[in-house]
Amino acid sequence: MNIGIDIDDTITYTYETLLPMVAVRYGMNLNKLFNQKPSYAMLKNILPNYDVFASENFPSVAKVVPLREGVIEVLTKLREQGHKIIFITARNHKEFSDPYKISHDFLNVNGVPYDKLLVNISDKAQQCLLEDIDLFIDDNNDNCRSVHNTGIKTWQFGTIFTQKIKNIDRVTSWDEIYRRVQEMCA
Repeated sequence: MNIGIDIDDTITYTYETLLPMVAVRYGMNLNKLFNQKPSYAMLKNILPNYDVFASENFPSVAKVVPLREGVIEVLTKLREQGHKIIFITARNHKEFSDPYKISHDFLNVNGVPYDKLLVNISDKAQQCLLEDIDLFIDDNNDNCRSVHNTGIKTWQFGTIFTQKIKNIDRVTSWDEIYRRVQEMCA
């Protein structure tokens, strides 16, 4: 099975790492900010010069962001079972000078197993079709909806910052993902 996976907030804690930086930069109360559960789009719309903030800070966050529990172990087992792991990320040249290099280096330094890395993907549904993806996992509502609408099995990686999507399965841990993939293949 070809499994397409997002990076930020799906295998990592990117948002949780970024929000304290937002709070400091914009003089906001971190607890209130967390409680509001703002999306990236909301931050972009309400914070002045957010694009500048993003381009100045995303590269450093992308180098040090912690991985979610169990992700390396689960991806290792899935590859050993013959599944292909294809990272499909929207990391782009607007936010990163070299999105491929920073993503590639992060995955390799952290020992994250994968078969292919695709960056700067704005239309993940189209890319999933091109890559013959059987299962797609992402936290972003729009990406999940668009891929789901192609008929590809889609799981939303649920975090405290994502709204549950009607008619799309939600997973909340890499152990759950592993268990569900085993059920799919049984």
